[in-house]
Amino acid sequence: MKIKKILLISLTVLPLIIGLIALIFLPEKIPAHYGPNFTVDRYGNKFETLIFPIGILFISLIFLLPGIFMKNELNKKLTLNIGIALILVFNALDYYILYVQANDFQSLNAGFFNVERIILLIFGAFFIFIGNLMPMLRRNSFVGLRTKWSMKNDTVWKKCQMFGGISMIVSGVICFATAFIFPNIFLMIGLLISVAAVDTAYSYITAKKYNIKEQ
Repeated sequence: MKIKKILLISLTVLPLIIGLIALIFLPEKIPAHYGPNFTVDRYGNKFETLIFPIGILFISLIFLLPGIFMKNELNKKLTLNIGIALILVFNALDYYILYVQANDFQSLNAGFFNVERIILLIFGAFFIFIGNLMPMLRRNSFVGLRTKWSMKNDTVWKKCQMFGGISMIVSGVICFATAFIFPNIFLMIGLLISVAAVDTAYSYITAKKYNIKEQ
């Protein structure tokens, strides 16, 4: 557990360190914003490149602090694993952003490694990883498929995490497939909205079916 906390903290601080070093080499003006078609529509000061690494710091705290209050050791471990995986995702995105800014790309969708394909591949792997962890989660108020119905009792919780885990894995596989066939970030967003709706409906139906009192 201690080693994983050190790993999470290291992954959290690394983008900021690399960002500070990159400031030495970046031009004064860098691509700071891309429009809906992923072409640059605003240039900004090179110090704006530190915004994303600072955001990673706050996201990391979200996964470090709850572990202090969690009673279940398995949940603490799984929450830390999820945090590490998510911070790895944001590390990859941050380094891609630095690469884009350093090379002054006018479009993020030029060539095979366009931004939509990269995002689909990264989040596809993340969804598959999370999906495999979900069935192991014990009932808690921080991670997992949490609705007012899935929190009803342990039976409902377990069934919802199993269902949610499968839906996340399927989502990841679909993201991988679309990344190579038809990379489109809006398809992933639509997929996640659909999965959230289906998972929520499943938690409601399951809670009604297993409407038992806590022992």
